[in-house]
Amino acid sequence: LGLRPKRTLRLVLWTGEEQGGIGAKQYYQLHKENISNFDIVMESDEGTFKPSGLGFTGNAKARDIFCESMTLLHPINATNVYDNADGTDIYFWMRDGVPG
Repeated sequence: LGLRPKRTLRLVLWTGEEQGGIGAKQYYQLHKENISNFDIVMESDEGTFKPSGLGFTGNAKARDIFCESMTLLHPINATNVYDNADGTDIYFWMRDGVPG
């Protein structure tokens, strides 16, 4: 059909964090040449819990967009935006400027 999506949402799951982050490192090595296609990276490493919001690290413009999108989580009372997001699995992307 020759169709191309306007946007792509990529969800990546891997293992090996406790063994030195090998899954995240491998994924980064395989896809770092496409870093301009990554708008945000996220990591959930807390297990099962009641969410209250998300941590974020990025520039002011990206933060404004992120905060606006967080209003969609109002029905589950998870709209807090915490400063200084981090994560072993998203470290490489954030180091290279992708908001996380």
